[in-house]
Amino acid sequence: MVSDIKKLIELAEKKLNYLNEMLQLNNQLNIAINSQKLDDIKNILEKKQDIIASIDEIDSEFLPMYNLYKKVNRIDSIFNTPNNSADKSVLKGILIDIKGTLEKIKEVEDKNLEDINCAFKNLEEKINDVAKGKKGYIEYLKYYTPGSYFVDKKR
Repeated sequence: MVSDIKKLIELAEKKLNYLNEMLQLNNQLNIAINSQKLDDIKNILEKKQDIIASIDEIDSEFLPMYNLYKKVNRIDSIFNTPNNSADKSVLKGILIDIKGTLEKIKEVEDKNLEDINCAFKNLEEKINDVAKGKKGYIEYLKYYTPGSYFVDKKR
């Protein structure tokens, strides 16, 4: 059972490291969005997708092991048990850190989404202005362009 806790700690630490990388990438993404560097945005999103896949692999190993640990010890959560071992305390601390990091990631992603929506709205306004200008130019040409005339050749 002690080795199970150690394995859970190891997996939780890996996940926390990936989440910290994700947080850094989200901050970089915010900078790229605000500077409108589309290539950087694409690269960052690809890196985030790789990290998400790695976290999914960790979760697929962690969750069954954690659920088995809860079932064997007849508990609802590791947070409902006393800290009678150092390993449990470490695991609880890591899980708390994971939750805090996830909350930070959500805040940054919400800000990124807001910035993206703002950028799209500005782009939409510019496109509408160009379309209005083009329509006005076409109308101007219709009104001020002289009609075509047929000039007969001299015989």
